[in-house]
This record gives sequence, structure tokens and C-alpha cells, in this order.
Amino acid sequence: MSEDAAGWDYSALEVTGRMPVTNRGEGLLELTLEPLGEDYWMRPGETFIVTSYGDYGPGHPFEVQYWPDSVSVWCTSWFGTVSDDEGNQLSSGYQRPDGAYPR
Repeated sequence: MSEDAAGWDYSALEVTGRMPVTNRGEGLLELTLEPLGEDYWMRPGETFIVTSYGDYGPGHPFEVQYWPDSVSVWCTSWFGTVSDDEGNQLSSGYQRPDGAYPR
């Protein structure tokens, strides 16, 4: 998501699901929002909220996949966003450690 997209107001769109994701580990955890591969990095104890917007058809608004140092959340709706637990929308690359990916 671009810096401009983080400032958009999605309040008029239908929210089809909200899911908190909390890092209960002792190190940095990567949360990837799919299908666009947006990355957000969670410190220990942090909670991010993934919000799904629009129709997701039959089934559910999210699919989640876990790996040792990362979690991927697939929004099966039109699109999704990631915010902190205070409701501030985050941009892709949030808290990304140096050297994690090319910029």
C-alpha cells in the first residue's frame, strides 16, 4: 500500500470482518497481507487489526497461514487493511527491519 492509501477513509465501505493478530513471541514477527504481499512487522506484545472490506462470497473473510517468524493473512474479500490496536491504519513496510527486503 502506498503512503497515500494509508490516508484514505474507508469508513463508508462495508466491513466484512475484523481480526486481531498479536505477537506473543519474543522477537519481531512479520505479518503479510495477501494477495498483494504487503508486509507489517510486529514487536513482541503488539496487536494489529486486519480488516476485510467487501463481499467475500461463500465462506469466510480471512485465511491465515503460520510460519515460525511470520503469519500471512489472506483477505478473501475485495481488499483488506492493517491498523494498530488504536485504529491507526498502517502502511506496508511498517517497522520493517533493515535488510528484510529491498525497498
